[in-house]
Amino acid sequence: MFKYLLVSFTGVLLIGSFSVYSQRAANVGIFAGTAYYMGDINPNRHFYNPSFSMGAFYRYNINTHVAVRANGYYASLSGNDLDFPNQLHPDRPISPALFNTSLLDVGLQVEYNFMPYTPNVADHAYTPYISTGIAGALVLSTDVTATNLLSFPFGIGIKMNVSKRITAGAEWSFRKSFNDQIDGLENPSGVHSVIHNNDWYSFMGIFITYKFFNFAADCPAYK
Repeated sequence: MFKYLLVSFTGVLLIGSFSVYSQRAANVGIFAGTAYYMGDINPNRHFYNPSFSMGAFYRYNINTHVAVRANGYYASLSGNDLDFPNQLHPDRPISPALFNTSLLDVGLQVEYNFMPYTPNVADHAYTPYISTGIAGALVLSTDVTATNLLSFPFGIGIKMNVSKRITAGAEWSFRKSFNDQIDGLENPSGVHSVIHNNDWYSFMGIFITYKFFNFAADCPAYK
């Protein structure tokens, strides 16, 4: 599944790169912020052990309300049982009592703009939005038993035009993992389920996009 996502991600970038029309309705961006983990060790504390994350994406704007996006983000996730003394897991191995996992998250997402929005056009200059899609994570390094992940991402954000070519924004997104091994603690309750597991990871940060080609405000895609 991860290989399929990686091939799809590459295909979206290539199609956009070789299509002038697509470039007129598209932009590329960079993301920087923080990432954190929630799971068996950390069941409910947001922004626990946050780490620096970064990435890049390609966004194609279908119309003023809908856009599709291919993105790749790097994250380093960590946790320690000793940070939660009232929730220590008796069935967790004595060593290690902590984990560090770095991964590359690659996703394909759809964004829905609540307000009509056209990149770099003053009349539709900003909008809040929501996003969802599918993602896969390639585990780059880990000190626990963790494997590549399939996840369901969803997020909220806001974007606004800064100039004729530059857009800026902020986003907070969550990944519901279909794998319970990010933290090395798999199903401590003894219940084995693909759907009902406790491993999530999140990204929160800011982004800047740049439009290489201008497009006419009366482009048919925006009617």
